[in-house]
Amino acid sequence: MNSDSPPRLSYPCSYPVKVMVRAEPNVRLQVDAIMERHAGPLDLAAVGERHSAQQRFIGLTYVIQARSEAHITEVFEALKLCPQVLLVL
Repeated sequence: MNSDSPPRLSYPCSYPVKVMVRAEPNVRLQVDAIMERHAGPLDLAAVGERHSAQQRFIGLTYVIQARSEAHITEVFEALKLCPQVLLVL
């Protein structure tokens, strides 16, 4: 086994999804809707939210129950279609 490769995930598992968005009206509602559509019901009160120093960007951290690597890819691709989303990690 290559010691440089990251450990494989065992599904289902809790998986953090970090999303950087432009700070625009209703952007959180849009991203919440995308996440719930693709990842199921979420505890929206548990979503981490951090604004940039100049308040132009918002970092959001969701923890989803990932079913598979394909499920994670599906969530990432759906988020990338949102025009306000700048980065998904």
